[in-house]
Amino acid sequence: MAKRLTIPVRSLGSEVDTPSVTDLAAWAQARAGQSGDLVTYHLMKTVEAQKEVHTPAAGGWFYHERARAASLPDAPADDILDDIQAVSGIRKNCWWSLPPAAALFSDPDEDQILIFRQFLRMMRDAGVFGHVILLENDPTPLELELISGRRIFWHLMNPTERALEKVLEVQRDIAVVPELLPLLSDLMGSYTVRKIIVIDGGEADLRAAMELVDSDSIMTGGYAPAGEPSYWDELVEGSFIRR
Repeated sequence: MAKRLTIPVRSLGSEVDTPSVTDLAAWAQARAGQSGDLVTYHLMKTVEAQKEVHTPAAGGWFYHERARAASLPDAPADDILDDIQAVSGIRKNCWWSLPPAAALFSDPDEDQILIFRQFLRMMRDAGVFGHVILLENDPTPLELELISGRRIFWHLMNPTERALEKVLEVQRDIAVVPELLPLLSDLMGSYTVRKIIVIDGGEADLRAAMELVDSDSIMTGGYAPAGEPSYWDELVEGSFIRR
């Protein structure tokens, strides 16, 4: 029987849908006496679904309004700290997935981006391991300059060659769909890539990534769609290469 090389799975966040009144009421009853709202519910449920994921991430684009409110000058941190405590009760040292400053504020200036950076630092000080910043559009140069670091992972949700080049200027790990592996191969002549995260990759896709980097520099990545409770289990189960 062929041996299997297990490839670790990294979460880049989750989409969510509206829960039933019954499910939400049961959750609220179980948390009687504790703070929380619909955002807290989504955070906890999406992290619970990632129990077998090697590198989990709480949040996703749905964290938009919470992040925007917390990124305002002198905003209280209570809701964010409550969120972190709720998630930490399920999985310690999670990454956190959320939109960038450019999605929270229209054409943010340097001061707004610095406040956003301070907000991210506050979350890390409270127990968040790092942040996945979700980009629907190309990153702005000012954001890349002021936000990037080893605890920041920029994830391009609609990648273009230009956007990939911008991100590879500031980080060595990159997440791509399988169709973009040939483009990434071309870019690796100009940029250093340490780790490739193949989004929703199957065995053939992971083998293709192994043509570019060593097997221990490959992960399978995922951004969970709404309404697919078995998504993470299926991704973990299929994340392997036969040897």
